[in-house]
Amino acid sequence: MKQVIVVLLALAFAISPALSSSDRGKVGIGIVLGAPSGFSVKYWESQRVAYQGSIGGMFHGGLMIGGDYLVHENALRYQQVPFYYGAGIFLGDAGLGGPDYSHGKLALGIRAAFGLNYVPREYPFDVAIELGPSLLLTPTVGMGVLLSVAFRFYP
Repeated sequence: MKQVIVVLLALAFAISPALSSSDRGKVGIGIVLGAPSGFSVKYWESQRVAYQGSIGGMFHGGLMIGGDYLVHENALRYQQVPFYYGAGIFLGDAGLGGPDYSHGKLALGIRAAFGLNYVPREYPFDVAIELGPSLLLTPTVGMGVLLSVAFRFYP
């Protein structure tokens, strides 16, 4: 339980400068469902580049925290639905490769992120669906896929 509190406090201190910024609408706060299921934050550096972070529980239990660098492209016909890709890192109980070697143990891994982000111009929210092929580096090497849906509000 102490580890969960420490991780939550570290995340709060990490995002507090972005939330206190005078650039309203650049930081989205919400939930993510899937792997992981929990809290999501996204900071838009520009119309093309964004950073996202998440903290939440995994299917087999355990807590995972991760962060990604994302690049958005207007690859589709609709500008309100950009395709994005990027790379990230995660720490926690990933549960990749089955519970035999990673469940209940601290894991470190890297991942790719591919998704679609619905960003309506007239409303302050977004919805994203994301696929993340992942490589577990510790406690052993393993591969997996993280799939999630995020809902964020931009105050």
